[in-house]
Amino acid sequence: MRTDLLCLASMLAVLAPSAARADETALLDRIEQLEIRIQDLEASQPQAAQTASSTSWADRVRLSGSADTGYFGSTGDFELFDDSFQIWDLRFFVDAELGRDVKLGERTLFRDIAFTFEWNLVRIGELDNDVGEIYVDFQQFLGSRWFNFQLGRFQIPVGEAYLLYSRGYASRPFVWNPVGGPWWWDEGVRMYGSAEDRRYGYVASVSNGDTPFNFASGSGHQLTLKLFWQPLEWLYVSASGLRSGEVGGDGVAASNALWLGETWARPFGSSTSVPSFQDGEAVPPGPLRLHDTWLAAGDLILDFPDKLRLWVAYGFQEIDSDGGSLYDRELQYWIAELILRGAWFSEQLRPYYLGLRANGLGTYDRDEGYVLDKRLRGSVGYNAESLTAYSAVLGWDLTRQVRLRLEYTYVDLELVRGVPAAVADEAGALHAFIAEVGVAF
Repeated sequence: MRTDLLCLASMLAVLAPSAARADETALLDRIEQLEIRIQDLEASQPQAAQTASSTSWADRVRLSGSADTGYFGSTGDFELFDDSFQIWDLRFFVDAELGRDVKLGERTLFRDIAFTFEWNLVRIGELDNDVGEIYVDFQQFLGSRWFNFQLGRFQIPVGEAYLLYSRGYASRPFVWNPVGGPWWWDEGVRMYGSAEDRRYGYVASVSNGDTPFNFASGSGHQLTLKLFWQPLEWLYVSASGLRSGEVGGDGVAASNALWLGETWARPFGSSTSVPSFQDGEAVPPGPLRLHDTWLAAGDLILDFPDKLRLWVAYGFQEIDSDGGSLYDRELQYWIAELILRGAWFSEQLRPYYLGLRANGLGTYDRDEGYVLDKRLRGSVGYNAESLTAYSAVLGWDLTRQVRLRLEYTYVDLELVRGVPAAVADEAGALHAFIAEVGVAF
């Protein structure tokens, strides 16, 4: 713009002598105005550039987060948390748009490229201060809805329970996480796609297969595939499968990536001083390496807006130790959850809901146990036969960003036979009472 104005001013200056004879004063005044305008533009350019840059950055980057805090109390035969006021969960997210309509020649290679980062600061009342998800998202490769992929660290796409973690904390109906629901993060590539109407699609992944961050201890990778189908607006079903190859060995204890609630596949008897019992007798710890791990899961969701939501899930996991079958384990989890929405009964009750949930995890074999919650590893070790929880929650959405929950949970812990009295005394029943506020922004 500056160049154009300078040229115009020069032309007018050249023509000034002949024009001045007709109206010299008016023409010279116009030239002076143009020169003043050029000076104003030169002075305003740095500020205009800065404003445009900040607007562009704000349009491309979004900051968000969630936090949960309240009072947690319990009575019973064992403990899963301290009775106190707690910050139960706290995490922050950064999402950035890195490009749109990325082309290779004349053809669109990706519709969008984006970036996501999650800061996992606090989880189940513990200060973690580590990385959750962090990946680059490449969307609609060559214009297809069926070919999208995320490269980095992401939630393992098995079942539907993992959606209640990470970003899911901001909107989940219960404070207590599902017992046995599959989840956790891992590094690799996650692929996804769906039909135009989103009625059916898939999510798949290939990843390291280890719980620790940026770690691969064995020769095998973890493979997952989830297929989903929504034949009706209110009906959703999914089927998931997972296979994890060899992990651990050479002095490194296996630590499989997939978690079931608050436990994961690891060498039998490791990381605890509690003796392990099988078939009523004490057995030594197993080998450090896991040969492989398999999981099959199915979920069904019935969701009627402003009325109710029913979620039923079941999964079966097989953990194969390296060596004999003595340390192999088969775990099962199940979830049945019902949410009744206040709007079904009255418009005045729209901000409220009532939730009921029953769920469990275990070997369901009195002769074979496993560690079913990492918080119980030091008290009952690998001697847990089943862990069952029944919850009731009353929720109130004060605003779209603030949710109050009053929750009661009864937990039952059963052990295998043959354990000594000192270990048996650590099992039984737990009653948990929670008053919590969750916020999201």
